[in-house]
Amino acid sequence: MKNKISIIVLVLVATMCTQSAMAWGGWGHHISAYIAEKHLTPEAKAKCQHYLKHNLPHYSAWQDYWRHSDPFKESSYWHSTYVNKQYDVIGYKGDETRDAAYQVNRITKEMTKGKYKNMSDSLVAVNLKLLIHMVVDMHCPSHIVYTKDVGAARPSLKVKGKKYGHHKFWDASPQLMHPRWKADHFVKAYDTYTPREIKKICKGNAFKWSVQSAQSILKTGNYWERGDEFRDFSEEQRKNIDETLREQLAYAGYRLAATLNKIFSK
Repeated sequence: MKNKISIIVLVLVATMCTQSAMAWGGWGHHISAYIAEKHLTPEAKAKCQHYLKHNLPHYSAWQDYWRHSDPFKESSYWHSTYVNKQYDVIGYKGDETRDAAYQVNRITKEMTKGKYKNMSDSLVAVNLKLLIHMVVDMHCPSHIVYTKDVGAARPSLKVKGKKYGHHKFWDASPQLMHPRWKADHFVKAYDTYTPREIKKICKGNAFKWSVQSAQSILKTGNYWERGDEFRDFSEEQRKNIDETLREQLAYAGYRLAATLNKIFSK
């Protein structure tokens, strides 16, 4: 009887996963995942399809929805990268394992050089879903956490009467900047780097990428003053915000593709 109940529970959980995945969103994650999909090698694309059964954007926000369930509670600490004044990646409260960069680096190492073949299909799939999410989180302005000695500003603002904290603003920024765009519009506008530029962007590992993001994102604290209110942004502000979106979302997509290509290289 217990075995029958366990099977029923597993079937229900699997069904819930499928239904939830069909509805999961998150514009930033979707955009970067779409860009990554375009830059996969045929081998990596086939392997991702084999293990995931869907394309990358389908699982782009998967980790956000499962982070508080028992098997994945520890992953709640893997959505951000933490840096100090020297741009060392230090992890949440000094625990280096509680950091997106550390986990991306760990999973990549554990899967490359064919080592993924020694894992169960379910473990490979979970690892891929984590990578799809965490690589993008590492590039979001609200997911770079600076220590106090950096003195980075995280000012709130109001847009058309609605208050946005730093985190909420950047999560909503693609739609705020381009409310009528669909995913393919963003991909067409942001996926514009040359192959030579992409190769340079993808050099290094997750730690280097986090440091580059941290250095680049510092300037966003100067885009507005705390408590500023806008009916609309100035042309210069709009240009700055959109350039940050273009750079960070495209970089995330290219680096996600590079990570998956490395794991599934022949």
